[in-house]
Amino acid sequence: MPNANRVQTQYVISGNPDTVNVSDPYFAGQVGQSIDVNDREYQFVQLDSGATASTATGVVAANQLAYWHDRSQYIVTNDAANGLRSGTANSFRNNVAGVFRNAMTAGNYGFILQRGRAITVNEAGSATAGMILICGTSTTAAQTLGVAINTAPNCLPLGICTVATSGSTCTADLDISGIP
Repeated sequence: MPNANRVQTQYVISGNPDTVNVSDPYFAGQVGQSIDVNDREYQFVQLDSGATASTATGVVAANQLAYWHDRSQYIVTNDAANGLRSGTANSFRNNVAGVFRNAMTAGNYGFILQRGRAITVNEAGSATAGMILICGTSTTAAQTLGVAINTAPNCLPLGICTVATSGSTCTADLDISGIP
């Protein structure tokens, strides 16, 4: 576990944090560290080894939400059932770690995006510009959900929709809290 999770430099094997999917971290202590790249903030994590096609959500896809599976080890998952806090129903909605930027392989390491402008994210299909985005209620979709303007969100806000949903994605300014 890192002593401080903010670093100015970090080895990014592909040169782009959005594409990293490696079987081993480059150096001990890299897992959990956060880096800023232009207007984006990423955290280096391990994908749960159980994030496979046999789960309800299936394998990780780009733009899905990542939930904390084990905060102490910086392990994330796309499966809401493995993102519950102490087994509490629907607690995955307040346990969002970030957004997957690529189709990571179960058990591998990579970066999740936590902050940035104009980020494509999966959305339930109803968000319009200006809506607050929260974690969706679906236990199998790993997606966000728009909350109507002037309506209080019922779980932690993840960001603001900037371009209305088209298909199953929207563009958003994200601000998801990482963990040290």
